[in-house]
Formats: sequence, structure tokens, C-alpha cells
Amino acid sequence: MYAFMAAVIAAAMIATGCIANQSTAQTVPATTTGPVVSATSTLASSAEIPAVTPTPASVSKPLETMPAVLPTVNVPAGSVAQYYVYTLNGKTGVLPLALSTSVHGVYQNTSEPSAIGGNSSYYLSFINDPAQQTTIAALAAAIKDTTDVPSEQARIAASLVQHIPAYDGPVYQYPYEVLYNDKGTSGEKSLLLAALLKQLGFGSAVFSFADEGHLASGVSAPSPYDYAGTGYALIETTEPAIITDDSTTFASGQTHTNPVVIVAGNGRTLDTVSLDYMDARTWISIMKSSPHLSDMQSQQLESLNTKYDLSYFTCQICNQSATV
Repeated sequence: MYAFMAAVIAAAMIATGCIANQSTAQTVPATTTGPVVSATSTLASSAEIPAVTPTPASVSKPLETMPAVLPTVNVPAGSVAQYYVYTLNGKTGVLPLALSTSVHGVYQNTSEPSAIGGNSSYYLSFINDPAQQTTIAALAAAIKDTTDVPSEQARIAASLVQHIPAYDGPVYQYPYEVLYNDKGTSGEKSLLLAALLKQLGFGSAVFSFADEGHLASGVSAPSPYDYAGTGYALIETTEPAIITDDSTTFASGQTHTNPVVIVAGNGRTLDTVSLDYMDARTWISIMKSSPHLSDMQSQQLESLNTKYDLSYFTCQICNQSATV
């Protein structure tokens, strides 16, 4: 238990908010994995997914390898298979998805959207691009196949995107590219989650924090569980985090300021978000008490980590100067 606590506290001492829209992009580390190429229907084995090597010593925890047993996925000619891990109520799941290499080629040759219309128009161009909607709909359908409970579908979507490897850099990838390449900045992953929640029928948004140069996702939620009266609960996407957890600190030393809310889609609210909110408040309170925790706090910390996989560290190149 105490080894776990030390790992979680060490992870919390590294900034979890990757920077979006910074002027210089950092190199994506070679330890991230790409899609598995296949031209026929196949049951992927663990050998087909390259083992992820440990991250540099400067980060607290390496990316975990894929589960050994992977689901079957039909991969048409000209497509690749990609697998996405999520955690729901302490149980790990894997969802497969076939992605077209030709669509990926289209995005490789697609110029960055125009910023003339402002941030809202710029980011919505990423979310609403028509070439990727079939793929996002397919991923949403796969999530719905795991459970018919809408609130659980939203939590799977959030966890799945949070588990995608992250790195620091500006927002340039479309959601399709994040899925295809299995990596993205926090900003790119936030746009993906907003698009996925929209496809699942939820009211979704993107929070643009100008002072921090940061993006996060939002899901429609009732007061008092929404963020700063916006009508949307905050979802950080850099790595696993509880919905409504707003305790992230950035390299600038600033906490969240009043964001610009970019509405991605209208739909249902996350009606059980109070459960996430209570868990997030408990997590934040305990982390503020570290390292002097009672036995009960230690047990609560371990329980929440298991429930949400909070010690899964996805950000291989992130700013490490800020602390919680």
C-alpha cells in the first residue's frame, strides 16, 4: 500500500496538464506505439502490439503494455487495427477499431484549419470535420455495445481518451489522427473526447484556458457539479482523472481561470455526475494531506486509484516544473 502511495504522490508532483497551442512542439518519443497493420480479418495476439518500453527516468511511471488478450476485430484491406484501453469501476476493458489508411492519408495532406474566425471556429473545425465522423460513430457504437447505461458510456469514453498516450505540443492533429496514431496532446485529446461525447448523445464542450494555454473537455452537467457555472463538468484528458477534478496545476503556476466554453454538441446531461464529484473531492482532499495520511485515507486513495486507474501515467514529454 505504501509503495502505491509513493507512486501516486510522485505522479501528482508532475504537472498533468499538457500545453496546447504553445509555440514550439516537442518531439514525440519513440516509446509510443502505432497501429497494427492488417489486411484481413484477424484476432490480434499480444505479439502484434509492440511492448511499450519504460519512459525516461524523469517521469514517474512508464506506460503500461496492452493486455495479453485482445478482442477480435475485422480489419478490411487498406485499414489498420488499433486498440484502446479504459477503466470503468475498477475493471479494465479494451475496445478495437479498424481505421482506414486512406483517410489517414487525407488528414496528412490536410492543412491546419484557419484561425481567422477565432478559437471557437478553429477548434470546431477539428471536431466537425466530416471525413472522420464515420470512425467516431463506430467507436461510439463500440462503447454502447459494452453497456446500455448512458452515464457509464460517458465514463468509458472519458477513460478511453485519457488512456491514450500524451505529449506536449500544439494542437495540430484531428481526432481521427489521434485515434490512428494512438497519441495526442491534451488539447488534441480534448477535442477527440468532445467529439465522442457528442456522438454518444451528450451535451459536450471544450474548455479553452487562455492563460494556461490549455484545453479540457466538458460534459453537460447540473449545478453544482458543473465547472464555474458553465453547465459542463470539467474532464481533464492528459491522463486518467476523475470527472469534475479541477485540481490540475500548470507550468505557469496558475490554476484554472475562467475559460472560453466552446459548445461541441447539445444532448443529455451526465445525470449521475454527483458520484464522480464526491470521488473527486475526496481524492483532492487526500492529495492535499499527503504525505501524512491516516490508514483510512490510504485505503481511500488506493480504492479511488483502482476505480479510475489514476496512477496510469500517459504523458511521456510533459512540463514537469509545476506541482499540485
